[in-house]
Amino acid sequence: MCGPAAMAVHSKLSGNLKDVSLGGLSTSQQLYAVCHPKSAYVAKLILKQASFYDPKQPVISSKAILDPSPTSSSIKIPTTLTRILSNQTGAEPPTTDQLLNIDDPSIHLPANIPHSLFEHLIGFQWLQASAKNIRLKHLPVSPLLRAIQRFFSSNPPQDLLEHPPTWEAYQDFILFQPNAFLSAPWSHTLNSTSIASNFFALVASEFGVSHLARKGLIDRSDVSRQPQLVPLHGVFRTQLNAEGHPKSFNDAFWTSTRFSTPKGSITYVWAPSETMYSRGNSSEKCRIAMLPNVTSKIVVDMCCGIGFFVFPYLLAGASKVIGCEISQWAIEGLRRSAVANGISYKVLDQPSGLDSIDLLSHTAKLIIAPGPNALALPIYRQIATHVNLGLLPSSVQFLPQAVEALRPEGGWLHIHGELAVGGGPVGRKQGAEAWAATLIECVRHLGRQSTKLVNIHWIKSIGPAKEHIVVELEVGLNNQSKDFDPYLNVRT
Repeated sequence: MCGPAAMAVHSKLSGNLKDVSLGGLSTSQQLYAVCHPKSAYVAKLILKQASFYDPKQPVISSKAILDPSPTSSSIKIPTTLTRILSNQTGAEPPTTDQLLNIDDPSIHLPANIPHSLFEHLIGFQWLQASAKNIRLKHLPVSPLLRAIQRFFSSNPPQDLLEHPPTWEAYQDFILFQPNAFLSAPWSHTLNSTSIASNFFALVASEFGVSHLARKGLIDRSDVSRQPQLVPLHGVFRTQLNAEGHPKSFNDAFWTSTRFSTPKGSITYVWAPSETMYSRGNSSEKCRIAMLPNVTSKIVVDMCCGIGFFVFPYLLAGASKVIGCEISQWAIEGLRRSAVANGISYKVLDQPSGLDSIDLLSHTAKLIIAPGPNALALPIYRQIATHVNLGLLPSSVQFLPQAVEALRPEGGWLHIHGELAVGGGPVGRKQGAEAWAATLIECVRHLGRQSTKLVNIHWIKSIGPAKEHIVVELEVGLNNQSKDFDPYLNVRT
């Protein structure tokens, strides 16, 4: 680094700050990631996961030093990146109130830092080592803990701080876990509607969002996956119909989130009071996005929802994805997600009246087929290389349509299911292999000459002795028997 001050800069990764003399005055500086308060939790979590967060240094608010963003408050999170600035001429060291861009040349970030971090940052700032002692008013980085502290005038009951509820952060929306604020201490504290209303208004303010809710348990037998949301703050539904649902798509609150894969980012859009979004299938979305055998192929996604796997298949290079879905709210979320991701789409009015020639000649990358999977069978019969069956707790009932969707020369099935098997890791492995063997036999009975197991993908634990898994099958040629009826041979 050159200039009038003739500064010699040495940057290093370290958890400690040290004043080292380099023949003159020296200044130790540490790099802080700067973000808005509502992004602090996610940004800190990403830094922790990348081993780039320094727990020995305090997280500080914008009031602790000169605010680089006078129009809004900010939170500064310490990283492990430090540097020693040596001033050979005795000139003043550089100021530390400058907010640097994410790609500033003075910042050398580790290669394992995910790009998703930058979506939550304002920039970076080099702070002198002494800056850690300047804390006019230090508040927790957690927006929820800040709200608790302020609601109780900085003296909250200890039992509310020991195990604070966890949450998921989305666009203008925070979703708390099913048990949030239901324990005895919380029930005792929020013992009136007015107190609860004031508290959650403060929580929303600290997060910088307009809507808060608590998750409810979804009826496992409901194929439409209707969420049981408990609103805590904000209006989720305005004009309602006789069934208690919004009269129109514009009468509901919509949110979104950005999901990163090795192939790129995906935006998902949904109405949380009407449809669900699951973070638990992240590994499967990333796997699909990286599949090497999807390029220029056609994919059928049955029970596709708001497009959990539709968009990873498109990222993987699919020429076209046909998504089947029965929920009008999920279809609208899928449509809005397509717009947000710049994907051309077409929503079919009468899918049973079209054939595969109509489909293949259409320029849209995403074809949305409203209604049951079987209704769109005339469209997707024998044209797909990959078929996704993503309904939980089981998608086995859709195997006949899935096998018919595959090209005569074969393809791949990705079958989701919930496996309830005890016996620890060994028992779960044996149970998964047994279920995969059953699926292979089913596919063979559906008229395919060969079927083999490619892999069993473990997605997440759902509860005691219950796992969400995906069985990936490679399916061979069609049988040539004209009398074969797949719907009479499937065994679930």
